[in-house]
Amino acid sequence: MVKLCLVINKMKHITVGREFSKGKIAFCECVKEESLNNLSILNDCFCLLIISNGSAQFKVNDKQFTATAPCFVCFSEEAEPIVIKQSNLTCSAVYFHPKFLNVNMCFGLLRSGRYSDIAQNHDMFLLRPFIDNKYVVNIPTSLIDKILSIFDGMESELRIQRDWYWSCRSRSYFMEMIIALERLYSYMNYEGGDNSNTKPSNPKIKEALLYIEGNYMENITLHNISAVSGLNHTTLTQLFKTETNKTPMEYVTSYRMKIAKKHLAFTEIPIKDVAGRCGYKTVQHFGRVFKATTGMTPALFRKTAIAKRKEEIK
Repeated sequence: MVKLCLVINKMKHITVGREFSKGKIAFCECVKEESLNNLSILNDCFCLLIISNGSAQFKVNDKQFTATAPCFVCFSEEAEPIVIKQSNLTCSAVYFHPKFLNVNMCFGLLRSGRYSDIAQNHDMFLLRPFIDNKYVVNIPTSLIDKILSIFDGMESELRIQRDWYWSCRSRSYFMEMIIALERLYSYMNYEGGDNSNTKPSNPKIKEALLYIEGNYMENITLHNISAVSGLNHTTLTQLFKTETNKTPMEYVTSYRMKIAKKHLAFTEIPIKDVAGRCGYKTVQHFGRVFKATTGMTPALFRKTAIAKRKEEIK
């Protein structure tokens, strides 16, 4: 068993429950149209910027870099970012403590030598784009609208707090954003982008993967994937299997299951919501596919994953 590090953190950037779960603290704040006038996060929280238009030049310690849209910019709690200049900038921000994703994720544990094994065992996030101080992760233009839609969903849940699940729902949206971030980071050939080995060498297969990973919640057909990649069905399937060991439609299912398992293991949102967010029109269809893939019902998977994590990470 792993002993948890205890974190006492008085974050500036939090969201507090009002009518539902009154007083509940979500260690996260979303800011639309962030001006970047006060990026004060040192020893407080991580910051994820989504630059959708224009550019900004930053300085962190002695390093200067420019972030040009569309891209993510990732700062850890060790950073003191200074904005040198900006041009036609449109930017949204998520300020968060890692424990917003899971209570076990404190700063010390993330930087410990054992964390990668823990993350692998419990399918937790590595957050390497923040820890590695690479700062900029480019977003393909085909994905920026989806990323902004995820941000809007998260921001809306935190702001409106429409029911008891507001915190879980906001976390579920954020997890989808972090999954996208870590996948894009892995495409940049950095180690630790995510727990997947799917890093295509063929640019047409990469386009196909990006399409699937950006539209898994929609009705995806082989024809859609073929059109995006510019390959006929036969060639697409052959190359796809060479790169991923799966057919395109098998990969669609496996990616949906990856997202579903995150929602089930780390949130309490209803299973019917998980089904809809993963591209299934009915919870019955989702349940059949999930059991065929994992050997468990979604409810049993959720119960087992939580119990295992509580037992082993203490």
